[in-house]
Amino acid sequence: IGIRIIPMWLTFIACGIITSIGNTFFLEQANHMNRKLGRLNLPLPILLMFYDFSKSQFAKLYFTLTKYLREAGLKHYAPPIGIAASMAFTILTCITAASVETRRLSVIRKHGLLDKPDEKIPMSMFRLLPQFLLLGALDGVAENGIMSFFKDHGPPSMRDYFVLFTRGVIGLGMMGNVVFVFVVGKVKPSWLKDTLNMSRLDKYYWTLAVLSAVNLVMYVLVATWFSF
Repeated sequence: IGIRIIPMWLTFIACGIITSIGNTFFLEQANHMNRKLGRLNLPLPILLMFYDFSKSQFAKLYFTLTKYLREAGLKHYAPPIGIAASMAFTILTCITAASVETRRLSVIRKHGLLDKPDEKIPMSMFRLLPQFLLLGALDGVAENGIMSFFKDHGPPSMRDYFVLFTRGVIGLGMMGNVVFVFVVGKVKPSWLKDTLNMSRLDKYYWTLAVLSAVNLVMYVLVATWFSF
């Protein structure tokens, strides 16, 4: 059983890769942007609150989907559908992040801040809100979908370890992002420099979007072959 699910398992790692950029690059971008909303100067963690809200709501949507499929006698199809949706969210997250980063770099160049990494950028950090919401949707569906997949196809004797398997997949994705950043830094050093202002994160995000799309195609092919 373990060998049979390996091809499916490998496609899940992409979700962890995209999750990791939210915990690193997204927050670093927000840290140097304007935090004011009207007269209020809001703290950075408010973006994480929106992320958590989106994650919880989409987790509820996943469980609602599972309920309806169970009533229709198709309970085992909830995990593959949920995982496919989470992979679609990886693509949308990267596309949104790339578009916002292109705008952020334009503002940086316009105000001559390329060599001033510590200066606040005159652009609201709430421009990053859509990608945080999409990231929350990704994690809310992916974590529950992957765990349900392991519960459906793993041996009963390992049921207590399925949560660890799910966390392991996400963790491998985060490790994979570290490796990918290193490789991109060697192949395209102009994309990832010492400061975000001098880097081209938009191109990095577009690359991740393409790879996420390829991963989704691979997942669909493997899922078509897989016996649920």
